[in-house]
Amino acid sequence: MTLFRQLVQERGWTTVETFNTHFCNAGRDLAARSGKSRLADVTVARRTFDRWMAGELRGMPQRDTRLILEHLFQQPVALLFATPDGAEQEPDVNAASASLPRPSATAHRPPGVFDDPMAVITQTELLTQSGVDAAVLDHFRCEIQGIVDRYETEGPQGLAGEARMLRGALGALLGGRQLLPAVHTELFRLTGRAAGLLAYMAVNAGADPGVAEAYCAQAETFAEHVGDTQLRMWAAGTRSLSLYYQHRYAEADAAAAAGVDLAPHDGQAIRLLVNGRARALARLGDRRGAERAIGRALDLSEQQSSLPSGITSCISFAPYSLARTLANEITARLSLDDTGEVLACAEQIDALIEESDSEWSRALVRLDVAAALLQHQQPEVEQAMALGRSALHAGTTAPITSVWQRANELYEKAGRWHGEPNVGEYAEELRTWRSRPQAKSIVSGSGGELTPQQ
Repeated sequence: MTLFRQLVQERGWTTVETFNTHFCNAGRDLAARSGKSRLADVTVARRTFDRWMAGELRGMPQRDTRLILEHLFQQPVALLFATPDGAEQEPDVNAASASLPRPSATAHRPPGVFDDPMAVITQTELLTQSGVDAAVLDHFRCEIQGIVDRYETEGPQGLAGEARMLRGALGALLGGRQLLPAVHTELFRLTGRAAGLLAYMAVNAGADPGVAEAYCAQAETFAEHVGDTQLRMWAAGTRSLSLYYQHRYAEADAAAAAGVDLAPHDGQAIRLLVNGRARALARLGDRRGAERAIGRALDLSEQQSSLPSGITSCISFAPYSLARTLANEITARLSLDDTGEVLACAEQIDALIEESDSEWSRALVRLDVAAALLQHQQPEVEQAMALGRSALHAGTTAPITSVWQRANELYEKAGRWHGEPNVGEYAEELRTWRSRPQAKSIVSGSGGELTPQQ
């Protein structure tokens, strides 16, 4: 008997009609929570239900069906349809950690989306002492890549729950069995990547900083456990990103520098140099240090045998593409008041930005260019505000912290023109943007409120 059949029988849902009633209710609830309306229409066919009850699973269920099953039973699908021995021996680490005391600093964390920091730390201790199971490694590799591929379309609000389920399923597979070293290494690497995804999402969603730090620490622990230097560097970059958006620029630079030191010539160092060090040093007013970091990132990009093309996903584990490196240089140059360089870099990547699927990249580059137009010796207020409004339109699908902070900074830079109609129109657009339900936690978590003049 599989865990699925056991739970169905315990609940008395043994007919397909009764099961579908509860399954559809779970689908509608999950659709409301995640914003994925399609989940409300998913049902289970009689033949499929009969096969599940008989334990005759023909491959894993479709993605939407898996999400609803895991929401309904609060168990990973890998466990629901595992053999009886596997289901009994594999602990649900997330469930065990749910009863741990919660820290007080959770005022801005979106409820029910991310794990408690203490739970993450405790799971780290549990999992690093466990064995592994390699039965569904290929499945989990595809799931992780799928989240990366869809991230800039669905955002942290739509994918954090899925990433958390994925991390929980990986944790549940870490039993006490001794397997081949290569399998052990891969499962720990995947679990570390799942934690890394959640760390990045926590930053973008404006969650309490302790959440992102706990996930980063878990990703680093697993990566160090299996000697995955690139994942350690990636986690260091995400820590630096979190500190940057907390305005802790010296610490953000230090975190990125520590990551670079792990492997200075590795492709992962590009992100650490330009997204971590250059932007933080520019905020600190260290022109020489920022320019050195930018130059090193560009040199390192040229030295790589192959880099991704176009605008890579911001949450990708691959090295930065040249276009994304230049987009980050724009942000650093803006802080250095190098408006000419900002406009030149933006022109260089304009076509790639406009053709890419990355709404966030379009929004952020447009906001940087708009700010540069205001900082220019001959400010172009009308064009800057028009760019600002188009940036907000481009970044509305899945709001993130960086878009809000940069959009609010643009409004502050336009302070001397607050009486002009163009600035008033931008303020109204920004007010509308922040009023959206998905943006409210981001705005409150950023520590700043827009106060546009009427």
